[in-house]
Amino acid sequence: MSKFQSFKRFLFKFSLVPPRKWRPYATVLVATIFGLGIYVFKLSNAVSYLSDDPQACVNCHIMTPQYITWTHSSHREVAHCNDCHVPHDNVFNKYFFKAKDGLYHASIFTIRAEPEVIKALEPSIAVIQSNCIRCHEPQVTDAKTASFVEDHHAKRTDRICWECHREVPHGRTKSLSAVGHQIEPIKAHAPSDLSIVPKWLRESMDAKEVKKAKK
Repeated sequence: MSKFQSFKRFLFKFSLVPPRKWRPYATVLVATIFGLGIYVFKLSNAVSYLSDDPQACVNCHIMTPQYITWTHSSHREVAHCNDCHVPHDNVFNKYFFKAKDGLYHASIFTIRAEPEVIKALEPSIAVIQSNCIRCHEPQVTDAKTASFVEDHHAKRTDRICWECHREVPHGRTKSLSAVGHQIEPIKAHAPSDLSIVPKWLRESMDAKEVKKAKK
């Protein structure tokens, strides 16, 4: 018996194949679900979430203020979103947390239930706090810090870091009207032919190049 016949018998055995008169409708339904799945996968740029590219976080435009404030901070040069917002104890935990968090965010964004002010939830707070200490362990354990920061040991163990370090890395301001614009284009929302050089200036420069070539 061939593998195809074995698979076919398995389907019929567990009633996974509808009756003959319903098969055309079932085929259309399955094809529709499959096609919509591919469309949503493409539309959401799902592959980007497997990377560490910070621009993946602004596939949903509501995260643009967080992205822009990060690009204006000193953390831009040393840490990206995944350095702070996902666990780093092992690769399986990292991608499990990303998948769980991403599914929650996608669901909230789809039903338009996002809050006016975006705040980290308890699981994310624990991860961020752990990563703060992971990266800044020399500063956290520096004996000299204890000499000029009152009760620093208690503050770093009983409180979260950003209760004191409030400007890191997103600042206090969260609105687009206050943080300004990002010259660097956001790939998910920018056309492929986007240029920071205005069209009229580019045409003028091209015309000058043509004149020089003729001379």
